[in-house]
Amino acid sequence: MVDVLIQTHNEELNLGHTLASIQGWVNRIFIVDSGSTDRTRQIALAHGAAFVQHEWQGYAKQKNWALDNLPFEAPWVLILDADERVSPALKEEILQIVTRPIKTVPCTGYFLNRVTVFLGREIYHSAFFPSWNLRLFKRGLAHYEEREVHEHMVVHGRTGYLNNLLIHEDHRGLEHFIAKHNRYSTLEAREIYRQRQKWPGLGGILNDRVARRRYVKYRLAPKLPMPWLLRFFYMYVVRGGIFDRESGLTLSLLISTYELFIRAKYKELVRTGGKDPIGVVGLAQQEGAPELPTAALSTLVPEPDVLKAIEMSTAEAVNQIVERPAQPAPKPKAPPKAPPPELGPGRLALEPQVATVVPLHPKKQPSPWSPMENLKRVLWMLLRTALFRCSFHNWYGWRRLLLRLFGAKLGRDVRIRPTVLVEIPWNLDIGDDVDIGDHVILYSLGKITIGRGSIISQYAHLCAGTHDYTTRRFPLLRPPIVVGEDAWIAADAFIGPGVTVGDRAVVGARATVVKDVGPDQVVAGPAAAVLKTRVLRD
Repeated sequence: MVDVLIQTHNEELNLGHTLASIQGWVNRIFIVDSGSTDRTRQIALAHGAAFVQHEWQGYAKQKNWALDNLPFEAPWVLILDADERVSPALKEEILQIVTRPIKTVPCTGYFLNRVTVFLGREIYHSAFFPSWNLRLFKRGLAHYEEREVHEHMVVHGRTGYLNNLLIHEDHRGLEHFIAKHNRYSTLEAREIYRQRQKWPGLGGILNDRVARRRYVKYRLAPKLPMPWLLRFFYMYVVRGGIFDRESGLTLSLLISTYELFIRAKYKELVRTGGKDPIGVVGLAQQEGAPELPTAALSTLVPEPDVLKAIEMSTAEAVNQIVERPAQPAPKPKAPPKAPPPELGPGRLALEPQVATVVPLHPKKQPSPWSPMENLKRVLWMLLRTALFRCSFHNWYGWRRLLLRLFGAKLGRDVRIRPTVLVEIPWNLDIGDDVDIGDHVILYSLGKITIGRGSIISQYAHLCAGTHDYTTRRFPLLRPPIVVGEDAWIAADAFIGPGVTVGDRAVVGARATVVKDVGPDQVVAGPAAAVLKTRVLRD
């Protein structure tokens, strides 16, 4: 059989529909409430559900607390929102699974497809359908990841998909819909600001729907120009919201406004250095019960065994957490190739190395790039020509987005002109507030690091690649280049491989730098002679 978990807060208008759809065929129903002030409790008890009060902790934490502490009995758990109901066809499909001996079911969890009813119409387009959510799973083998909003469930084992639909219909109307998305936008902006979503790799982008969606939402969308307009176009045109008629148009407009809220609140966090908006302070009270004391965990539980489970100490609760199977060990990676010899600091880029005897007709050198790197380089060359160079001069965010897509590490407010030539983006590490002028060449065969506040003027050339000319094989060398903070590389200057330019140093126009420049040094001329020490007046 199956036990059901429902999380509530002032769900008087919705809960009765949800409980009616599961009445009579599930084992037990647990309602975890966070301080409802309407008739939610009375409705729950009238349907025979166990009603548990628990101080609001957040969407994921609230559910994980329930999964860890409530006395579930059935081998399967079904999680529902209070504004969802199980269709008759889905009920039969679930019963076919949960009535079988649990060892004969190969999947640990199942995704349920949800159709949203908005303004009285089922939405089958507008990017709201299909909407897969993992809701049915074997007890003790699934938990929610720790996120403030849009959390997903982590399952230890195989997963499957059910065919029939879960009906999502909120009877509280547009007022609640708009207020809820206003709160969600605050949480999402905070997630974007605080969590740096890593590049999941090409395989993750192609194969992992959640990783792909999160990378786009948390790393790309905040950097795009007018993401709310793009969201509307995507929902209403690309995903066919026009076919959902007036409901589709209204939904697309409201969700695009939600995207605008996220961008505005994210910008506010950037401006204030991460200070939370005042509205977040009252968020828990809006979602939970302000009148509950902080120490109170549970009250109003009708069954004695539930009360015992809820009132146990934190240590006892931890002891009852089901031990989860260990994650499979990652496949061992091939050991990295030994890096080619680098030129030491302060040596000429073409300084002869110790000569070695080589055959008259040396063997062809293998490519220093892996097949994946070669593929990424080809893709970058195409995008660099079509999307990077052809962008408007002030679309700095767009160009930062493209570079980050290919692995570049860029700080905030990096301004790169469209005519800049970047050879390999994933070898760039650029700090905050860096300016890179027109026609600069960042020949990043090796790593190029540019410190915060530095300026690279037009036509400058940073060359992190050379060859060992003492051997007929002419192997590629990739010594890194480091430019310190608040440095200035003036127009048409050349920075050779392996060079470090110190903090606050100045390299004059058309200088050729093949050895290190110390901090605060001002160098100029073909040989980059030291002229003086830079003294800042402020």
